[in-house]
Amino acid sequence: MIIYTLMISVSLTFWACRQPDPFSPNPPIVEQDTVFELAWATRVDYEKEIVGTDNTQQYKDLLLVGGDIGFPPTVLAFNKDTGEKEWEYVHEGAIKDEIDVSYVFNNIYVGMCSGGIVGIDLDTKVALWEIDLKAMNMTRGVKFDVFNNSLYFRSVWGLGSPVQNTKFFKLSPSTGELEVVYQTSNGLINPPAFYTDNASEINIIFNEYPWENDLPEESIQNLICIDYDSGDEIWRMDSITERFMSNVGQNAVVYDNRIVITGGDWSIYAFDVQTGARLWRYEFDYPWAIWANTNHLIHENRLYVNNGQEDVTCLDPETGELIWNNPKGGPNCTDNMVYYEKEDLLVFTSWGYGSVMVLDALTGETLHREHRFDNSAYNNDVVYDEERDMFFTSTYKHAIGFRVRRP
Repeated sequence: MIIYTLMISVSLTFWACRQPDPFSPNPPIVEQDTVFELAWATRVDYEKEIVGTDNTQQYKDLLLVGGDIGFPPTVLAFNKDTGEKEWEYVHEGAIKDEIDVSYVFNNIYVGMCSGGIVGIDLDTKVALWEIDLKAMNMTRGVKFDVFNNSLYFRSVWGLGSPVQNTKFFKLSPSTGELEVVYQTSNGLINPPAFYTDNASEINIIFNEYPWENDLPEESIQNLICIDYDSGDEIWRMDSITERFMSNVGQNAVVYDNRIVITGGDWSIYAFDVQTGARLWRYEFDYPWAIWANTNHLIHENRLYVNNGQEDVTCLDPETGELIWNNPKGGPNCTDNMVYYEKEDLLVFTSWGYGSVMVLDALTGETLHREHRFDNSAYNNDVVYDEERDMFFTSTYKHAIGFRVRRP
């Protein structure tokens, strides 16, 4: 009887252990943030904790990252699928400083340094040419623009001399040959906007900043349109801003081949592309604005702008009316916002936040902020590979591959 009772007791205990408690609450459901998915991360340099690179680029199956500050012109290539570092190129030539502006044109990596420009064949890993800007009494360029199979940049000749002038160059990526398209002794010009007029003639629009007004509170910003072939001025609008100049580092943009849009003081301005007549102005309530870090992005009938402060804003390019404003969208956005058409998202790096930002392009809502990886901030442009549906960028330590999706 004792044995029988013991068997029943053990059986009941075993049964009780196997059965769920009918009164216990369900475990809480933890929603996972699936907007940002890290695919891989690879150290740029295992011997250095901080690598100051700029301008992430891509070529075929490779992500291209520049070398560290103080290095000779360097390009590091990482496999887009695995993140494995496949090769490294270190330039040996007259130019000794790092690449901080770059562009990939077909199979040629064009790198801008403080002392000049180098052209590197990405298939053979051989330098094709170099341009020593210092030897030509010229300052470094600022950024590259591409139009009709050529690259363009501007540089100042004879800086500080009585005859200093700004030259706007056409650069052949295959040969390194330079051609002056336009030059002026009136002051600095910003990167251009190209457009084709009703007579199929190519025109270029610049902001112009006269030399004699160096103090910010006295600075002047003009808008000029020139004929590409002759360099003749087609129209000019002097002193387009109310108080001070801005938009020095980035291009004006042309909407629908009718409206040219540029930042200036704390505002965004729009002008008739054929006559220069002002069409609208949208004023922000900023005490100061620069419109220099991020190029104005037009997608269909929306204009996206970031002035270097935290706001990311969407305007109607036709009328200048506000569509949305995100006051914490991301300060000091890097050069290019990427419009991710598959999900209607804005994907970009905010250098001010040290983060990759993912915003709803239709409403402006911040869907995700990827702050750091391995305690290192994101600091470079995001680039997108449509075939892989992947994005790439870098931190101060890593080359990064990632994907995003709408939550």
